[in-house]
Amino acid sequence: MKKLFTLSAILVLYSGIAIAQPLINSWLLNTNGRRASQYFNNGGMPPTYNFVNMTDSADAVRVCYTASDVYVHCQGLTVNMGKWLNPGGAVAQNYTFRFPRNPVQATTKVISSKLGSIGLLTNGVPIFGLSNANSWSGTANANPQAGGRGIWNVEVGLSEGFVLDTALGAHPQQQGAYHSHTTPFRLYKRVATNLHSPLVGYAYDGFPVYGPYGYTDPNDATSAVTRMRTGYSLRNITTRTTMPGGAAATQNGPPVNGTYPIGTYCEDYEWLASNGGTLDEYNGRFCITPEYPEGTYAYFVTMDAAGKAAFPYYIGIYYYGQPDAGNFSNGPQGNGLTIPAGATCRTDLPTSVSNTVAGGDLLSVFPNPSAGNFTLAGNGHGYNKVIVFNSLGKPVYTSTVAGNENHEITLHSAGIYLLRCEDTFSGKTALKTVVVK
Repeated sequence: MKKLFTLSAILVLYSGIAIAQPLINSWLLNTNGRRASQYFNNGGMPPTYNFVNMTDSADAVRVCYTASDVYVHCQGLTVNMGKWLNPGGAVAQNYTFRFPRNPVQATTKVISSKLGSIGLLTNGVPIFGLSNANSWSGTANANPQAGGRGIWNVEVGLSEGFVLDTALGAHPQQQGAYHSHTTPFRLYKRVATNLHSPLVGYAYDGFPVYGPYGYTDPNDATSAVTRMRTGYSLRNITTRTTMPGGAAATQNGPPVNGTYPIGTYCEDYEWLASNGGTLDEYNGRFCITPEYPEGTYAYFVTMDAAGKAAFPYYIGIYYYGQPDAGNFSNGPQGNGLTIPAGATCRTDLPTSVSNTVAGGDLLSVFPNPSAGNFTLAGNGHGYNKVIVFNSLGKPVYTSTVAGNENHEITLHSAGIYLLRCEDTFSGKTALKTVVVK
């Protein structure tokens, strides 16, 4: 009874902190040394993959803050990355990002860069912009060095969507910088669609990014939940002589044809109020969310009625707020910012209790406490069955798993649970207490 009271008190305290400071507490902080892992693409068609347990840290390594900013240091890696179709793998990047604690609406519109990163997922994986880094040169699509002029920018969903993994809508580029272009399925797909989507990241202007579901009434947390609908649609054009909004293009693009169909370029899309979307031209709205009960401006991941990622995916053509320009110096293998001396850093509640199971492997569950989504890591092997019991001793989750990979568990109700991992070959077990806040 005493132990239950202590855990309950911790749960209440932790939940209060998370609501009060979501920009600080929403990052998946690595407090137990867990390592990144990926499906390395060896090439070929169809490709072959090796599952690789990396030596680099997964998720956010440090989260620190001052009175004005929050700093997130990470390697741009997480667990179970892949399977992407382009050959190669992810490589640690040594990033530090900075987010304003008191974000404000931009006084003039700031373009959301089509190249490079525009925000960060809660697991430390960068969100990249809308283009694949190629644009019309006058004769062909090319990168800037080869003559691409950055006016008609090749849209990444059509050009690269098929190569992205189904974990985070992501892949590594040539230098191994893993990044998400479309939708971070893993961060929201296990939450029921009649619940508000979880917070999946932050844009560089400091405003949160949520999964695709929000309240029907943006000011009423008791209203029904619905899919957020983008106001962007393909333009009705046969020539590329004008830009979205009707202004004459400073460079004509190729005609709309079989080689360059509508949707080839970001500029083939436009936002229209008449489309009836629930989101504005920035791909967000001012609303109440679970983490911001008093309201905030928030972006939403967009998908169509079939569940497919939909343009503009994360952020519209412009930021709603004023982005921190210091983040744009982060590039592959680059570290443009540093955490200032005197900043306060998160230490967190313990996020796991380790137990020795068959083979002497270290077993961990993270994050713990969580909003209901846990990752179970066996670090190679040592378990092949998982059972989760509620406080009444009733099994609420059972799964047969592969011990050489990380395993995701979702629990939908707040409470304290007992997780039992079994090695049915040796008869050894490991028990963990997990908390859903």
